[in-house]
Amino acid sequence: MLGAMAPRVLVVDKSAATRDAIAELLGEHASEVAWCARDAAMAQLRATHAAGHPFDVVLLEGEPTTALVRELGAAGGGARVIVIAANTDGIAVAARCGASDVVVRPLTAAELAFRVDRAAPERGGNASRRPRKSDVIIGSGAWIKELYDRIAMVAATDVTVAIFGESGTGKELVARTIHNSSPRHDAPFVVVNCAAIPEQLLEDELFGHVRGAFTDATRDREGLLAAAHSGTLFLDEIGELPLPLQAKLLRVLQSQEFRRIGDDQDRRVDVRIITATNRDLDQLVARGSFRQDLYYRINVFPMHLPPLRERPDDIALLVHHFVQKYRARLGKPVEGVTPGALARLTAYDFPGNVRELENKIHQAMVVAGGQHIEDADIALPAPGPNSVVRVDVARPFREVKQETIDAFESAYLTELLRVHKGNLAQAARAAGMDRKNLWALALRHGLDRARFKKP
Repeated sequence: MLGAMAPRVLVVDKSAATRDAIAELLGEHASEVAWCARDAAMAQLRATHAAGHPFDVVLLEGEPTTALVRELGAAGGGARVIVIAANTDGIAVAARCGASDVVVRPLTAAELAFRVDRAAPERGGNASRRPRKSDVIIGSGAWIKELYDRIAMVAATDVTVAIFGESGTGKELVARTIHNSSPRHDAPFVVVNCAAIPEQLLEDELFGHVRGAFTDATRDREGLLAAAHSGTLFLDEIGELPLPLQAKLLRVLQSQEFRRIGDDQDRRVDVRIITATNRDLDQLVARGSFRQDLYYRINVFPMHLPPLRERPDDIALLVHHFVQKYRARLGKPVEGVTPGALARLTAYDFPGNVRELENKIHQAMVVAGGQHIEDADIALPAPGPNSVVRVDVARPFREVKQETIDAFESAYLTELLRVHKGNLAQAARAAGMDRKNLWALALRHGLDRARFKKP
């Protein structure tokens, strides 16, 4: 159980059997799992809220609406609504409706528990134990279910975890989730970026020193390893760790002992180590730049995070998450993105992965002038001559073709109007189109030429 006060959950579905299945999956992660049909949900939420025993989380089965999601949350006194979607097509729908989260069938115990627990409000002893929203990687499909299962398997142990994935895929978020879900959750979670600290300073940062160890050592200094005592030390970009420090880290893993610079005595430390890298450690071992014995020590429980280009279905859910994250900070009533903007985002490869997507959404929200982010608000590089166009062959040809055409038309018209500063006549001449046809097409894509005019 993730905390002393597990959340109360209301399942809203036409079948009471859904409640039984969810109650079995959640187990001790919920203090109560109740059920009601959709038409009775408002009354039940209001009654329990008025009685002082409100539900923390509403699990809504079936297609949602914005009004329904808002009404369920309000009736329950701020209950968080999680939509149970039949497939990944339901992610974008649920995101647009303002749901707190989405979980896609088939449901698994680990994923459901994480999503319910992070949706529940901070309260009592549960607050320090539950992962924060920002500490849980967002996604859908088979890969995220496997990830949650593996987190659930390893969190309760002290096994060393190695997280592999490209930059920006969320390796630190996974490490934090493991820590926050472990018996060490109340102890420090210390992050060390092995690539960001100069080599000559990294040993001192990690292990500390004693007074007089070198010229500027005027007092004893505890390193980050000691700071992580009883908690978790997260070594990001472990592949950049210099060979001499690899030997010292190996000793920590083998004996839980280390020695500060200039010290003549060993010190013991109780720490769990999680590592991450975007490098191929097998190649580094073959080249002799990474110790094979250390590789075996850290690679006890490997976890692999896929790049964003391999999971385009997650983009809609991530966009919704980032819009909700930044709208309050920026003070803007942005609800989401237009279909054309989402199609453009989905077609982009995002070499910087989730971190790059977050940056683009943040930028777009700064310049957005309405309730939805439009194509013109998104700054994406133009595709190069050797760019690979991602095509979803699981969908009908005509559907994908029309979506591609729509995305092209929207992007072309946006750039055309930007270049000509909203001058319709000039834009039509440059495009070789009739002015009326150009304007009609621009309106179909929700483009207002006034926004492109020079101030």
